[in-house]
Amino acid sequence: MRTTDPAMRAETTLRWDRTIDRALVHRNSVAEVLLTDLIRLDQTELLVAAQWPRSHRVYRPDRYGRHDPMLLLESIRQTGLAVSHYAFGVGYDQQSLMRDVGFVLDQRSEPRALLSSTNLAITVGCRDLIMRGDQLRGMTIELSFSADGLPFATGHGTVRWISSQSYTALRARSGIRLDWDQLRWSSVIPTRRASSVRAAEDVLLSRKAGLGSRRRLVVPLDHPVYFDHPLDHAPGMLLIDAAWQAVAEQRGDGARLVACTLDCSVFTELGVDTDIVLRQVSSDTTEFAVQQQGRQTASGSLRAAS
Repeated sequence: MRTTDPAMRAETTLRWDRTIDRALVHRNSVAEVLLTDLIRLDQTELLVAAQWPRSHRVYRPDRYGRHDPMLLLESIRQTGLAVSHYAFGVGYDQQSLMRDVGFVLDQRSEPRALLSSTNLAITVGCRDLIMRGDQLRGMTIELSFSADGLPFATGHGTVRWISSQSYTALRARSGIRLDWDQLRWSSVIPTRRASSVRAAEDVLLSRKAGLGSRRRLVVPLDHPVYFDHPLDHAPGMLLIDAAWQAVAEQRGDGARLVACTLDCSVFTELGVDTDIVLRQVSSDTTEFAVQQQGRQTASGSLRAAS
């Protein structure tokens, strides 16, 4: 595992020669681990290294060699988890709840995935820490991304931690009882047409035409990336990617995502009809809501650049 106690790590030179332990970022597949190093500078500041591949199973570069901006979101997600475990000693028996996440990308200085993978240096600040005794229960991280010494994006994310017992009790109150084997086959809606931003097998919207700005969400439980391991709810990465696919389809002009936010107020359940509802608020910004049976489970905004 490429992490050491800060007292034993005097140098501050990041390394990109191998990934950190997959358990730190809650991934089952080693291929999905983006982080390669962690260095704690003080109680609330860290340096994190990440490597983006030239091409990813889902998040592929465009024809100009620009990385898919969704890699920013996945890097933020992984950083929040890894920093919690590594810097604050959160146990692996604790359950994480990602409450919000977002980024702003500067296209003028972003790296390209042309001839090699991209090594990133991420400066991380931990804010608004919630502690119970010496146990971390929540925090917001603020991130600054750079490649080859050139800053190109900022991001943020808020994570909460609860015990497995509390999580089980919280999920029981939803009244949902999942049979994963049965759900696996009943919830998958086949899609056989590519979108402007995803290959056909990665499209998260139903083939059936939506009503106005409302699109039905596809939940591919057998997908090797969105569901790297079984979950009892729809993950935030899937929700925001689906919203972006809906926006890109609606615009139809090859627009690119340059900023976004996602707020998850409650769990988005599996096995329940789910819609993405869009509302354009300006020429480049669209707000979205995730709705299940008339209830909003998540919301956010997406800003596009031509």
